[in-house]
Amino acid sequence: MVLRINQRGVTLIELMIAMLIGTIVLAAINGLVKLGADAQTTGRAWNELTYQGRFALERISDRARLVAPKPLALPAANSTGDWFAPAGCAAAACVMYCLNGGSQLIETTTTDSACAGTTAIASNVATFSAALPAGAGAVDRSIAVVSLTLGTGSNTVGLASSVRLGGGTQ
Repeated sequence: MVLRINQRGVTLIELMIAMLIGTIVLAAINGLVKLGADAQTTGRAWNELTYQGRFALERISDRARLVAPKPLALPAANSTGDWFAPAGCAAAACVMYCLNGGSQLIETTTTDSACAGTTAIASNVATFSAALPAGAGAVDRSIAVVSLTLGTGSNTVGLASSVRLGGGTQ
């Protein structure tokens, strides 16, 4: 006599194997989702830094276009000195850009030697410099190179712009 067993349902071993396969698939999907979310966060941070840097450089370039060409002397570190101040300006109208201790690029006046102004045009600024282009001659002295580096965590963006006093950018 042969016994026949009619099986209905799932055995415990089959259920355990299905759960193991499901766990492996979910772990792989979770890794991909985390990787995508991290990439999105990094991209957003980089975009924000780039936006802030471009805004600051454009604001400085706009100011440079308003100033008549003049000979430029090397400014103090982390500052533009009186480069973007019109000749003979009143103290309150002599604009200067500088990097304060709080990693902010500040628009202030040339009399503010402590860079304590209240108009921040960019934050998370690691470095800021204003320099004359290498090899600039007497005719080219109205050209300035303004550069800044912004950073948060592992994201760093470096930007630079050549500006010509009295008009135009290069």
